[in-house]
Amino acid sequence: MSTLALFGGRPVRTRPFTSWPLGGETEAAALRGVLASNHWGGIRAGSQAEAFEAELAHYLAIPHAATVANGTAGLIIALRALGIGPGDEVIVPAMTYIATATAATLVGAIPVFADIDPHTYTLDPASLHAALSPKTKAIIVVHLGGHPADMDQINQVATASAVPVIEDCAQSLGAAWRDTRTGALATIGVFSFANTKNISCGEGGAVVTADAALANRIAALRDHGRPPGITDHHPRLGWNLRLSEFQAAILRPQLARLDRHLAAKQRASTHLARSLGSIPGLQPVPQKLDPRVTTHGYFSLALDFDADRFGAKIDALRAALRAEGIPVGARPIRACPDEPIYADEATSDHSPSRTVSCANARAACARVILLGQATGSGLLLDDPDDLDDVTRAVTKIYDNRRDLHAWHPARTTAPSTSH
Repeated sequence: MSTLALFGGRPVRTRPFTSWPLGGETEAAALRGVLASNHWGGIRAGSQAEAFEAELAHYLAIPHAATVANGTAGLIIALRALGIGPGDEVIVPAMTYIATATAATLVGAIPVFADIDPHTYTLDPASLHAALSPKTKAIIVVHLGGHPADMDQINQVATASAVPVIEDCAQSLGAAWRDTRTGALATIGVFSFANTKNISCGEGGAVVTADAALANRIAALRDHGRPPGITDHHPRLGWNLRLSEFQAAILRPQLARLDRHLAAKQRASTHLARSLGSIPGLQPVPQKLDPRVTTHGYFSLALDFDADRFGAKIDALRAALRAEGIPVGARPIRACPDEPIYADEATSDHSPSRTVSCANARAACARVILLGQATGSGLLLDDPDDLDDVTRAVTKIYDNRRDLHAWHPARTTAPSTSH
C-alpha cells in the first residue's frame, strides 16, 4: 500500500478541481457595463437590481422579490416584516449556520432549537411540534445543503398553529419540493448570494414572498423605510440594506445557467454517492432522495461518517483527504445550541435561547463530511473521471487507516505501525 500524502507520500490528486465561484467574460462585461453607466447603486427603474429581481421572481414562480445586502439581513428583514420582536420565540433547527439563529436574537426574539431528521439533516416535524409554545411567532426552516425539508408536514404544523414559516434558502436556490421551488413554499423565502452559494456576488441576498403587503414592508425595510415608489419621505423605520448594481449585474448570467449547473451537480453527486457508499463507514445523506424532492440544490454532498466502521477518527480522515488533494471541510461543525453565544453564560454577548432537542443535530455535526461548495470547491461540476480521484483517495486512506491511529495535527512523518 502506498504511503499516505499526510505522511509524505504522493497525493492522489495534484491538479485542482473546478474552482468556486465561477465567473468569466460574461460577468466581466456586465461589470464594465455598470462601471460605464455611472449608476452603481440605489433603487431605480431600469436598474440591474430591478431586472434581477424580476428574473428571480420568474424563476421561482413567485410575485415579489427584493434584493438585499446579504442573507442574514434578509432573515432579519423577514422577521421584522412579520412584526417579530422582543420576547417572541422563533423556532429554528439546531443544525444550521449560526445566522439562522442570530437573526432572531438580533431582533430581540428568542431562538428555540428543534432537532433535525437524521436522514436528511433538515428540521424534524415532530421536534418542531414539540417546540411550539404560546410565544412562538415564526418558524425558520432550513433547506440544508440544498435538500428541501419536509414542507408537507412543516406547513401542516405551522398552519394548525397559525404560525408563519420563513424558508432559509441560503443553500437551496434551484431546489424544488413537489415541483415548487424552495422560497415559494411558505410565507417568506430568504436567499444568500455569498461566495459559496449556488449563484454568488460575494455577498448579497434576496427576500421573496407571494404576499403583496409583506412585499411592501420588506422593500421598505431594506431602503430606509421607504416603500417602492416613495422617495421624498420615510413612513417606516428601516435600514440601508440594498444590493449594489455591480452585484446584481453578475448574478443575472449565473441565474440563467443555474439549471444547467444543477443538472451537472446531480450527475456528479449520484456518481460519487454510488462509489463512496461502497466504502465501509461512509454513506451519502440522504441515502435515498424522497420522491417529493423533485430537484436537489446540491450546495454540498454530505457524507455520514462512521468512525468505528471506517477505523479512523473523523479529524484524521479530513486531514488525510486534504493532503491527498481532496477539498473537504477543515473544521468540525458545531450545533447552534452549543455555540458560545447561547451555551456559555460567561460570553459577553450571551443571549437567551431554548433547546427542545439537539441529540440528532449533535450526532450529525460530529459525523458529517462535506464536499462541494460548502468547502469553497466546485468539484461537483467536474467529470466522473476527475471525481474518481475522490474515491481513489478515500480508498487509499481506508487501506492505510491503521496509520491514522496515532495521527495528531503536528505529525509530519509516517507512524511505524506495521500491517
